[in-house]
Amino acid sequence: MGVALSSCASSTPPPTVSVALVQQRGDIAPGRVQLRVTNDGDSAVVVTSATLTSPVLAEPGGGETKRPVTLSPGRTVDLPVTLPALRCVTEDPSAQAVLRLEEDGGRRDATLDVTDELGVLARLAETECGREAVASVARISVASAAVGEGGTIDLEVSIEPTGDAGAGTAELRALRGTPLLRFPAGSETPLDVTVRADDPPSTMTVALTPQRCDAHAIAEDKVGTLFDLVVRVEDRDVVIPLERSPSVAAAILSATAAVCGLTP
Repeated sequence: MGVALSSCASSTPPPTVSVALVQQRGDIAPGRVQLRVTNDGDSAVVVTSATLTSPVLAEPGGGETKRPVTLSPGRTVDLPVTLPALRCVTEDPSAQAVLRLEEDGGRRDATLDVTDELGVLARLAETECGREAVASVARISVASAAVGEGGTIDLEVSIEPTGDAGAGTAELRALRGTPLLRFPAGSETPLDVTVRADDPPSTMTVALTPQRCDAHAIAEDKVGTLFDLVVRVEDRDVVIPLERSPSVAAAILSATAAVCGLTP
């Protein structure tokens, strides 16, 4: 991998460092990715800043690390990067990382191509394109969650059309469950709701049941309240996260604990 260096000290051989992009389960809800940095060289390198750039990102993400990170030869470390606003792009979603490195008393910035073998950036761009298409018709979000009759968790889904009569329609086809929650009929439930951009606001209720009821799973949940919404819009099917606030996510977990009999 080639490294472009802007020297801040006396000339030394460039460090052999490689960077890959990953997004772990715990990164999805807070909206971040990880720069997985590996020191492939023979001497230690200290990283004090890591910035990610890509056409998918509206602006560079990342910056100074919380503390200097020392990479001995062969060591790999994940550096978290909070995602800025995303762009709907169809161009090459390749990325570069700019690492500020300290070695042998000198400091330099290294610009490196980022390996994205799992297609994280392409997936983020595709999701953003779907989100923008749906948002042109209506805002779809979870307004509240409560314990329902018969041992269910009832989600109240809010539908707020934009009012733009020329924006067309969105067909809400299905909602997908999570590792924590499913639907009475299975892992996906049909919705079959057509929304016009000039419709009045409305709501619908979706019933859920727990997939698991151990206290640890609920307390340590990372993606159990992140539901995928399948929508037909602009003559294509898109899958977008169903929007919910942190307080609604907490309400979903609280209702789940109650249904599981884990609360007084």
